Amino acid sequence: MSRPLVFGVGPTSRVLQFFSLSFDGSVHEIWSALCFGGSLHILPNHTRQDLAMLWKYLELQSITHAILTPTSLLQHKDLRPLRTPLVIVLGGEKLPLSLLKALQILIPNGSIINDYGPTEVTVDAIAWKCPQEFNGDVAPIGMPHSNKRIYVLDSYKKLIPMGAIGELYISGAGVARGYLNRSDLTDKVFISDPFSDDGKSRMYKTGDLVRYLPDGNLFYVGRSDNQVKI
Repeated sequence: MSRPLVFGVGPTSRVLQFFSLSFDGSVHEIWSALCFGGSLHILPNHTRQDLAMLWKYLELQSITHAILTPTSLLQHKDLRPLRTPLVIVLGGEKLPLSLLKALQILIPNGSIINDYGPTEVTVDAIAWKCPQEFNGDVAPIGMPHSNKRIYVLDSYKKLIPMGAIGELYISGAGVARGYLNRSDLTDKVFISDPFSDDGKSRMYKTGDLVRYLPDGNLFYVGRSDNQVKI
């Protein structure tokens, strides 16, 4: 449970439960609240489909932590800044810079976190907290949590230099054993970690292309295949 430690969930937290139980993000909504003594606020179904109503709900219920996708916030032009503090975690897809800059205005008393983590590594692996005065030209996905290791590799599985684009591999705690009844796919993407001293350690081949920024944060470039997220 690295996420609550990174995002500050605790006994006084009021965590929004936005996602369907069929979406992996719901795991962290539910258990980060319950395991660390916070309260879980289950969003009414009709409010999920209406951003204006969702925004009002966040303020009226004094929600302190919400995990949302960038797509769910795209129609933000008519929203007004929240008067209550909020830690908003964005994940599931690439964060547009324009949305990040809009949220800096809409959430003046809180934090914006860009989060990255495939289901295959227990949803959560990398995060970036947006500085208050951020005015960069890209939205990074950040650095790995303390229980994860990341590698940016070329097609020969060799480490690439800073700034070059490569494929992201993830190792450490939470890497899945594989896919149920899909040994062919498991063998393809769950492979031995050659950078670990532990001979049993494995890493997950994400299929995501990234590059290191000068400050050490990762930037998500895109997919190495034609996978789409629905």
